[in-house]
Amino acid sequence: MNALRLSRLALFGVLAVGVLGTLLSRRCADDTRRPIVVDEGRVVITNLTGQTWTDVDVWLNTWYRAQAPALAPGQRLEIPLRVFTAGPGRTFDARARAPVGIEVSAKASDGSPVTLTWGEGRRR
Repeated sequence: MNALRLSRLALFGVLAVGVLGTLLSRRCADDTRRPIVVDEGRVVITNLTGQTWTDVDVWLNTWYRAQAPALAPGQRLEIPLRVFTAGPGRTFDARARAPVGIEVSAKASDGSPVTLTWGEGRRR
């Protein structure tokens, strides 16, 4: 009986490891990185390409803008919502309105334009 009990325990252990491995692999597969994320009072832009971006403009709700000189491959740019401005002294107020559209424009190191959108993008 001890041998049978050990076999059952071993089988249970193998099954548990298999199920855990399957769950973890599914979670990792679902964990795809997104180039634009709006979360917890900030906008996060991630350069998922293999080229450096220069002259990065980030537009929020058409009128509010933030800038960065460059974004290297794999680098993240985290911009608090309060940093976006629509002119001198006019900053984005996240308590009064929610982000509905983001547009990122930049120039890739090969000279090609980069454009990313989230939500409604930028209305022109």
